[in-house]
Amino acid sequence: MDPTLLELLLSPGLRIAAFFWGTLWGSFANVVIYRVPLGLSVLRPRSRCPSCETPIAWYDNVPILSYLLLRGKCRHCDAPFALRYLLVELLAGLLSFATYMLYVVTPLLEGGGIEGLLAWQVWFFFCLALVVITFTDLDVWIIPNEVVLPMAGVGLVLACWQPELIGVETVPAVIAGLSGLGLVAGIRWIYLKWRDIEAIGLGDGKLLLMVGFFGGPMAIAWTLGAGALQGLIVSVPMLLRGETIANTDLQDVHGDDPELGEEDPDAGVMGQRVPFGPFLALAALEFVLLRGQIDKIFTWLISPG
Repeated sequence: MDPTLLELLLSPGLRIAAFFWGTLWGSFANVVIYRVPLGLSVLRPRSRCPSCETPIAWYDNVPILSYLLLRGKCRHCDAPFALRYLLVELLAGLLSFATYMLYVVTPLLEGGGIEGLLAWQVWFFFCLALVVITFTDLDVWIIPNEVVLPMAGVGLVLACWQPELIGVETVPAVIAGLSGLGLVAGIRWIYLKWRDIEAIGLGDGKLLLMVGFFGGPMAIAWTLGAGALQGLIVSVPMLLRGETIANTDLQDVHGDDPELGEEDPDAGVMGQRVPFGPFLALAALEFVLLRGQIDKIFTWLISPG
């Protein structure tokens, strides 16, 4: 590799640029989180204040900086903007930086080539999809098909034609994704048939489909195991205190929809108003960022002796 290019890719400036690249997409992710559940276009119209409906100027829409300078309020009516906007932009920036370090900087330091740039973008957008899924599920108890299915399609294409880019073999990845979806569909069917309750949403299965196509069997095993454990750790104290971390007034969101507007008291983690999707997404995110360590854990677990 050209020494000048290598020096550029390893420079602090490119790492900072990777962070700001992520915040730009984090701003777009906020649009997706808000508009997709409402059936609105994510491209038009321009972003506007939800209170006074004044279009937001470009200089008031700079990720992170504008929120801080305006103290989280609309310039025109002083209505507060949700803290989520800042959190999503910051999280997206950090994930872009982290995946740049993992898939570009580390391989370059180990003698690799620039192919890590493509891997960085693939895994960054995978992580960004997990962020969108998490906040949407917390808000409206939906894992949007508009996000999870296209990403699952990308994962399937990569698993079939560029498996080395995502570090999986084609057949195990396809089997893992379909198995994750099938497992959730099976659990859902059993509970609906024998207890007449929706124990788990089919969106969780679609999320596992996406995770399996990208990460293979190990990703599915980790996402299910760690996701369930983390869900229990959070939901048990909430069960004792009678609290929730998600929006429970689904009637406000879904109206009279017979499937989405009704609250099932037995849904969620341990029957609490805690969606399972965010915990699956968190575990999948852990898999991306800690894949080397997780691989060692599984190797230790399955190795004889």
